[in-house]
Parts: sequence; structure tokens; C-alpha cells
Amino acid sequence: MFGWEFPPYFAGGVGIVCYELTKQLVAQGIAVDYVMPFAPDTLHSDFLNLIDASRFATDEDLARSGIKMTRVRSLLAAYQTPEEYEQTLKEINRYTACPTSDVLRKDHTMNLYGENLLKEIDLFAERVAVMIEKGAFKDANVIHAHDWTTVSAAIIAKRLLHIPLILHVHITEVNKNAGHGVNPEVYEVERQGMMAADKIIAISHCVKDTIIEHYGVPEEKIVVIHNGGVAMDPVFFDGGDFKGDNKIVSYLGRITGMKGPLNFVEAARIVLQYCPNTKFVMAGTGDQLQSCIDKVRWAGIEDKFYFHGFYTRQDANMFFDMSDVFVLPSVMEPFGITPLEAMSKETPTIITKQSGVAEVIKHCFKVDFWDINKMASQIISLLTYPVLHETMKKHGYKEAKATTWEKPAKECISLYERLKR
Repeated sequence: MFGWEFPPYFAGGVGIVCYELTKQLVAQGIAVDYVMPFAPDTLHSDFLNLIDASRFATDEDLARSGIKMTRVRSLLAAYQTPEEYEQTLKEINRYTACPTSDVLRKDHTMNLYGENLLKEIDLFAERVAVMIEKGAFKDANVIHAHDWTTVSAAIIAKRLLHIPLILHVHITEVNKNAGHGVNPEVYEVERQGMMAADKIIAISHCVKDTIIEHYGVPEEKIVVIHNGGVAMDPVFFDGGDFKGDNKIVSYLGRITGMKGPLNFVEAARIVLQYCPNTKFVMAGTGDQLQSCIDKVRWAGIEDKFYFHGFYTRQDANMFFDMSDVFVLPSVMEPFGITPLEAMSKETPTIITKQSGVAEVIKHCFKVDFWDINKMASQIISLLTYPVLHETMKKHGYKEAKATTWEKPAKECISLYERLKR
């Protein structure tokens, strides 16, 4: 299996998915070699064979092929556009220049990614080729590749090993940009991967439809396998002095156009007219962070908002614990694991109908991303009607706990078996 990251060293949802899926695959009897481009010395796994391609195919090996690469410190979230990637680099440089910041100390993903993403992808592919030439993966039956960043490596592996390739599509460049144009280089890498793959796993019907319509892939080549939920740590944090007598409404995720963060701010402005003892948390970073801050200032509700910036799994646990309502206001969301995380922490949740997770869960409120008034009304209802809040809390928790990775893993194994025949 090819992936770009693996917890606890990860920047995006794909890393979490890879961890949860592989753990369940191994539990069901599948041996997994998980290959990533680079892994810190402290990264290890007790349930699969974790392979750092940079150690098995060294710079000296690549130099014989005329390739030279220097690694720099940076951060890539799995769903980022190249433009967002550049913005993130600026954020890192800004935090690095601030002597009081602990962002770089807290974030373990800094060593995983290079300044030029496309070059890093090519380097990963070259290292995989060297590993195979040295005899690696001789017993492999299937290649399972996650996200577009592993496509080049997966295609080379398929050609050299002569075994089937499954491409697991978590999002496409078309989805990512929400109709505002695509990066042609990224699109072409994705398209080549889809054409080379024997089967494609789409994480939602929304992603499947995009692959068919915009990439010209036959429907019969695509299998929809929804993600499972993610278990959060069973610690409890009540918000302390920050919460006080206030209700807390939270947003956790990348602060980019696709996620609808400005809609969250606008809904907050309406909510505060009816529920003034409410505070709002926005955790994450992205190209619309400054726009959100500006809108909060314009609305005169600075004292009601807390912008956290980069957040860790520990931070997420804390925010879900203190939150009375969690909102995923995405304009387009391929799936969306955070609602299941929130529900597993007994936090009533609101999602948009435009999210893939809406295909799976029932015990939450659903709203069109553009219907800000209804979104605000749903938040107000959960804040002001204790019986409704308790009902959503109880049934949402049960549903999240029942949405495990056992079923997605079984569906992947069934696909493996069909391709091996």
C-alpha cells in the first residue's frame, strides 16, 4: 500500500484513513507493506510493515540514475491545492519567525514534505523503482494507492511487479477547487492514475460522479467504499475558564473555500442575535483564515470568536469535549470524518447535504451550504432546546460508534480477491 503520511505524523484526513483502514485490514488477516516517501526515526507501527522509501532507496542509489534532491522543512495537507500549499508555507515561515510560537514544536508533519511537491512525488516514484529492482515486494498481490501524490509510484510499481493496481480516491482536483478551475499538472497526474488503475475506490457517490463526468472513467471501474469513523481519546475537558457560562459552537478543518468557513462566520453572526452567551471556535488554517478574521471584525463579534490555527489530535479532543454543537459547513466535502469524530464525543452535529458523510449518517442535522439562515436556526435549536440536544447527543454517539472500519475493510478485501483471480 502506498500512502503519503501515517499517524501520528500526518497533516490531513487521508493519513487518518490510511491508519484506520490498514489496522482493520490486518485484523482481518491481510498482510500490509505500507510504503511512504519519508518517515521520522520515531515512527513505527505494531500491526503492519511500515517502509520508509528514503531508507531503502537512498540518495546514493538515485544519484546513479542522475537524480539529486535536497529536502527542506515544510508542511502539506493531503487535500491542499498548490495555491493553499504556498499559503501554508507562508504560515510556517511566519510562525517560525515568532519566538513565542510552539506551532513547529507541536506539528510533527514538518519533516514529511518538500518545498516542491511535484518533485517530491517524482522522487518517491524513483525510490520505489529502485526498491523493486532490489527485490522488494516480490510477494505482493495487489497495489493499493492513496491520493494523487502516490500515483506516479503506484504506476511504476504496477509496471514492474505486473500486479493489479487499486487507486483510492479521497478527493479530486475538480472537487478541491469547487468549480473555480483546476491545476492542469495535478489533474493530469490524477487522470493518468485513473486510466492505469484496474479498479478505483471512491469514498462517496459524489466523488464517483466527479470521476465519471470529469475524468472519463467508465462507471463499472469504480467502487464506492465509504470511510468508517475514527475513535477519539476518552478524555474529557469541559472548557475551563474559556467556556464559563457560554455555549460553544465549533468548526475544525482547513479554512478554505471548499469548507465554507465564511458561511460559519455568517451563521454565527445570526446565532448571536438570539443566543448572545455563545462562543465560536475555529481551529485550522488555510487561505480564507484572514478573510474569516476580517469578517468577524466587521461584524463586531471579535470577543465571541477564538481562532486556534494549526491543531493536533489532542486539540481536537479538547474542542469536541467543550463544544455544545459542531458544524461542518462545507460547500463540497468528499466525505468528512470530523462529524463522526464529534458525534463519537457526544457532540450534536450539523453537516451540509453537499458532504459525502451525509450519505452515511442520519442522527445529525443536514442543511444546504448556502442556506445560512437555516444553518443558524439549527444551531439555535440545539443551543436552546435541552431535550433536542440530549436526543441528538445520545443517538449521534450510538451511530458514530457503530460506523466502524470493519465494513470498509471487508469491502476492500473482497475487491482484492476479485482482482487476484
